[in-house]
Amino acid sequence: MESMFDNVRILDRCELIVESINLIMMWSESIQVPEDFLLSPQRVLIFDGCVMRLQIIGENVKKIDESTNGKLLAEYSDIPWRKIVSLRNIISHEYANIDEEIIFAIVKQSLPPLKSAMLRIIDSLQY
Repeated sequence: MESMFDNVRILDRCELIVESINLIMMWSESIQVPEDFLLSPQRVLIFDGCVMRLQIIGENVKKIDESTNGKLLAEYSDIPWRKIVSLRNIISHEYANIDEEIIFAIVKQSLPPLKSAMLRIIDSLQY
């Protein structure tokens, strides 16, 4: 059944997003202010890893939206889906211009509600 295959694929993408959020949150625990990302080579590595995972999140949000013709994510209008995809585009095409203050705000403020929404979506797809 084709719709079941799509649900499995969407579930996989949702789970990858949650995994990425969990990794970002774990890696960035020691980051208290945006400048912390730049204090040492190890912290720059944390920044780069977080940014890469944000790119993965954006790519998967984009694919979920495309595969559901925009219908699934529209049911969760509290999340700025377009901004997530836009960030993915900036990371992909303008990496040198990424601002640690924006990444810090996303990591500390935007990821918990995104994780909550993704878990609700996963629950809704598992029947």
